[in-house]
Amino acid sequence: MISRDDVFSGYRLILGREPENEGVVDYHCLSEDVLTFRKVLIESEEFSELYAMMAKQSLDIPFYEWGSHDAVRVVFMHGPKTGGTTLHNLLIQLFPKELIFSERFNGIKNHVVGTLARFSYFSGHFDLISCQLIPGEKKIVTFLREPVSRLISLYNFLKAHRHDVVARNNWGLARLASSLSVEDFFRSPVVRSHPYIENGMTRALVDFFPIEIWPVIDEKACRPSLSGAGEEALERLSSLTAFGVLEHYEASVNLIFDSLSFPRPASIDRKMVLSDLMADAGNYRKVEVAKENPRLRSIIKDLVSADLVLYEGAMDLFRQRVSLS
Repeated sequence: MISRDDVFSGYRLILGREPENEGVVDYHCLSEDVLTFRKVLIESEEFSELYAMMAKQSLDIPFYEWGSHDAVRVVFMHGPKTGGTTLHNLLIQLFPKELIFSERFNGIKNHVVGTLARFSYFSGHFDLISCQLIPGEKKIVTFLREPVSRLISLYNFLKAHRHDVVARNNWGLARLASSLSVEDFFRSPVVRSHPYIENGMTRALVDFFPIEIWPVIDEKACRPSLSGAGEEALERLSSLTAFGVLEHYEASVNLIFDSLSFPRPASIDRKMVLSDLMADAGNYRKVEVAKENPRLRSIIKDLVSADLVLYEGAMDLFRQRVSLS
């Protein structure tokens, strides 16, 4: 059997689209292995027609229809639970729909450069290495959050998902969050080695995420610990066009928009606030929200040692930049 992540990646890579429905995803998850699944797609009539169409059109489509390679592209590295959805919704208002890249997870690598060149705005749970695959000049921005607070928020967010949503998407982290207390969750070896949790903000800057969809658990997709990489991450962060911190949201948005030479937004409408999500139902349910306390903080701190170094240095740099803006 293969994972849902494998199915979505295969469809995007080979057919250039999403699977038709959940039934199709479930069917392909029963494939013997990834190679067998991809062979089915490559041998499909749809792929044959697509390839013939691409071969024919490739002689006629000039590069300028893909977008100028000199165009500056805006890239938002959206770390989970850093307040990024609010910034994303502010930025997408500034771009025509056809210039907004649809990938919201870490799947840039699944797209050829000719496809990437068509778009002007990219926003998703990307690592910096993936962002470098985007052609042309890039203005890259991101958001940070106090590391322990971020992980507690991430736990609450995962736990609040309805069980059927978790099962349908095979989100292993959400399944664990719904069955474990917050302390037991962060003591779990699977959680402690997860690349989006163990110094996840640092990893986005100095390493790569081996899992495209962050709530998924894949114990084979492990990465080395980054406990000593905080200073390197801070250096990478300082070289980006701009960054913000959740704890100073309005000032962060203004700094990012100024750095991108965009007019500052007249107002900021917060998105993906957990209390709102639970009240509106949808994919979420009401749960008891875990809150920070000294014992919980001590459990989480060694998971984010590099992130704490990164965040402390980022706060100093942020204050300098805000005072100069």
